[in-house]
Amino acid sequence: MRLGRTTLFISVLLATGLSSLANASTTMNKDAIKNVVRVEVTDEAARLRLSIAAGLLADYEIAAKKLILDLKNNTRNATAISNQAKALLALSEDVIESAQYRLPQCDDYLAKTLMLKNQLQTISPASLEKDYHHDGALPEAPNECYHTKDLFVHPATVIVLTRDDPALNQQTRAAINAEISEVLGHTEIVRQLVIY
Repeated sequence: MRLGRTTLFISVLLATGLSSLANASTTMNKDAIKNVVRVEVTDEAARLRLSIAAGLLADYEIAAKKLILDLKNNTRNATAISNQAKALLALSEDVIESAQYRLPQCDDYLAKTLMLKNQLQTISPASLEKDYHHDGALPEAPNECYHTKDLFVHPATVIVLTRDDPALNQQTRAAINAEISEVLGHTEIVRQLVIY
């Protein structure tokens, strides 16, 4: 029964995820990013904080690309892929903290996103999709908040996928690849919104 729900979830992810992959990096153009209200960085402590976040975001991109490569080369099992996704979650939490500082309009939205971490062992794939990918459990927020949220939600989805299909069948591998490829489309937008 569990495998059937996973297959349905993966099908939904592939159908919706791949179509949004093309849009992930274009949902905010340069003018839209430029017009986002941000807290100005005026002191050295804030500059240091953002510098650290910039490094963490670069680490996130490297780790995400390594996860995709390991998946493609079939060099990792479900536990290893899940651990790589957990490392991405940890990196995203620190970037989210800087986003909450820089984009205070996103604070509540991002705080509620982080609550997903406590549900990863029990959340159903359908609830994850509805509540976090499509924001059903999250408060209304401006468009700029969405991109940072996805740094957390996509690796969380990989953890759920590996939890529900430890054999990592081809459909699950394709879904994981789509999740991580899509989130890589958000990282430059997050960099522009939070770091610069």
